[in-house]
Amino acid sequence: MTKIILWLSVIWVPALIGIIQINEAKFKKNIAVGVTIPEEGQNDPGVLNILNQYKKHTIAAVILCTITAALGMFIPTSYSTTVFMIWTLFAIIFPMIPFVYANLRLKDYKKEKGWTREKKTVYVDTGAIENVRLLSPWLFVPPVFICLIPLIYERNLILLYVLYACICASFWFGYRYLYRSKAEMFNENTDITNALSRMRRYNWGKVWLFLSYGMAFTCAAMSVPSRYQNIALITSTVLMFGLCFYAISLEMKTRKIQEKLTADSSSEWYVDEDDHWLLGLFYYNPDDSHLIINQRTGMNTTINMARPAGKVLMIIAALMIAGLPFMGMFIDSMGNSPIEMNVTETEFAIKSGVYHYEISLDEISDTELLDQLPDHLSRKMGTAIEHLLEGNFSCDEYPAVKLLLDPDYSPYILIETENGKYYLFNTREPETTRQIYEELNR
Repeated sequence: MTKIILWLSVIWVPALIGIIQINEAKFKKNIAVGVTIPEEGQNDPGVLNILNQYKKHTIAAVILCTITAALGMFIPTSYSTTVFMIWTLFAIIFPMIPFVYANLRLKDYKKEKGWTREKKTVYVDTGAIENVRLLSPWLFVPPVFICLIPLIYERNLILLYVLYACICASFWFGYRYLYRSKAEMFNENTDITNALSRMRRYNWGKVWLFLSYGMAFTCAAMSVPSRYQNIALITSTVLMFGLCFYAISLEMKTRKIQEKLTADSSSEWYVDEDDHWLLGLFYYNPDDSHLIINQRTGMNTTINMARPAGKVLMIIAALMIAGLPFMGMFIDSMGNSPIEMNVTETEFAIKSGVYHYEISLDEISDTELLDQLPDHLSRKMGTAIEHLLEGNFSCDEYPAVKLLLDPDYSPYILIETENGKYYLFNTREPETTRQIYEELNR
């Protein structure tokens, strides 16, 4: 069941990526698939042919990613997380191949047609550009307090709630400082530049603000009592899906306005930065002192790979993406590691992979052998994969209980200590679990 939920949570992502990628075939600021084409060339048969093929290739890539995700739900394997991570890497890279291919073809066609113009200095009256009004930082304060409210009645996850509050506070930083207005210029028309800048920053701020509230309510859902966890989970999932689609709708709305504002805007001069955009994706400009700059279309930002910090960030990002399959292998290895229990004269110990617990026998006040897991068991912090539950959980009977067990193998040993803490353990060998329980009682 866990595996099916995991795949269902991402099976819609390729279609979402496809919608954004297909939109790249529409001209905004004279740009399509990362290539600047003058207005007179945008209806050229060769250009239209390349863009039509790009859309077909993108649709094929999306369908393939979706089919493989559907198959992933039914592949019987003990390494399901590894398969999922490999698919994630595939879903990140594969839909970008049609874009890169179309970008290279269109650049060659542009050069063949002689649409590349000589660089020249153009003076624009930037003083006529209005300052964009910023969202008040006070709008980001309520999410921080929402994250801290559970501290009043739930003290088991203090660090987690504080972390969520800090993340919500950092969204103001993301809105305020991860934005640069340099790339908004389309031509010498300052009215268009002004409109593009105001619209983009306004939508950019709304995304960060709504993400902040989404993070806050997700944090609040974690503190809900275990018997209502399913309702809280469904509510927070629907909320996050809604925020995700809202952010995408703002992105598409931004692109639509960019397309409308820059359509039929004839000018002898227009911005052409194709030389600084490698494969249409990566910005590399040694003459630009900014580390973070705007993407040319939409409202996202990227980094300048020509800066030393940009190179470091890009290498880190590449290593993280390339490491996804290895992360999956590590998680699966933990889930498949044997769970070992033993009792000495002074303590009870249990270990599985990197997880381990030691409890002094003098601290144990009671033990019980359970044939089934408690009702409404929900994770607060830790690991919850198909064959391993580890970390802090809660349920109807116990507001806080530490687990290290495989849910597919009963029975389970419940341990209560003198200071009121609860532990729930088992091994993948039921008879061994029973023997350990009897030894603890003796």
